[in-house]
Amino acid sequence: MCQPGADAAALAAEMKEQVEAALEKNKQWEERTRWKLALVVTRHAAVHTLLTTAQARPVGMALETLTLHLKRITGSLLLTSTRAGTLELVLLWEKSAWDQFRKVMEELYKPQQLGEAWGSAREYNAYDHFLTPHMYETPQSVRTRPPSCGATFIVARRQLNAATDRRAPFWLAEGFAAYGDYTVHKVNRWYTVYDVKQVPVGDWMTEARKLAGETKLRAWKEMMKRELRDWEPEDHIQTMAMVAFLLETEPAKFLDVVRRLKSGDDEVAALEDAYRAKRDDLEQRCNRWLLARR
Repeated sequence: MCQPGADAAALAAEMKEQVEAALEKNKQWEERTRWKLALVVTRHAAVHTLLTTAQARPVGMALETLTLHLKRITGSLLLTSTRAGTLELVLLWEKSAWDQFRKVMEELYKPQQLGEAWGSAREYNAYDHFLTPHMYETPQSVRTRPPSCGATFIVARRQLNAATDRRAPFWLAEGFAAYGDYTVHKVNRWYTVYDVKQVPVGDWMTEARKLAGETKLRAWKEMMKRELRDWEPEDHIQTMAMVAFLLETEPAKFLDVVRRLKSGDDEVAALEDAYRAKRDDLEQRCNRWLLARR
């Protein structure tokens, strides 16, 4: 939010206005849910939560770290929110609160506004709704990962979906979400909401390099067509590595892919036109990049 030459008083007034708006929104959520909610406000996000402020503060710090990383690496605001009022996360405690919050959302939005995945999300513990991403943790989950892991995962995916007008293919959105978790925590403890026994805890970039060295990575053509129900642990690792390669080696071209997807381009055409390379060539370059990474 800080800009060179910007008036300090004007920036302070803007931040005050954002905090006041977040407080008002928190009050609205309290009235809708009949809960007492803590609030954490950063420059770029607001977290409304049933967790204590002390528990939620690291979540706010993680979202700020994610935002600053994406801004720094891309030199752009395309993948980030620019102020607290444009991104809010509702962080809940226990499944009972999740079920109740879903009823509140259903009162606020029509089915088409909730999104195609709304029904299936009932079985998970997070949903990247384009206006109000929300999730829940439990006493069991926080023993294996801090709440900031799921928060950065779901917010990263939400940000990419927002930037592409929800036209990002699944492999890209899921890989970008895992990349967001990795850049903040340097490991991936969010072993997804799909099966807590499925994906190992650890440094996924190291695992991706190992898979590349053992020629166990899937062909991109195959990976891009796989349905979530068929995914194995290595697929989560590989999509994160694919996103890391595409974004970190040529961020401007990654942003071009995002813009092309938003305009309705086919995912392969968007990728090949932006990078001026065939998919198979990008796959080989990615493998070499992973093998050289230390």
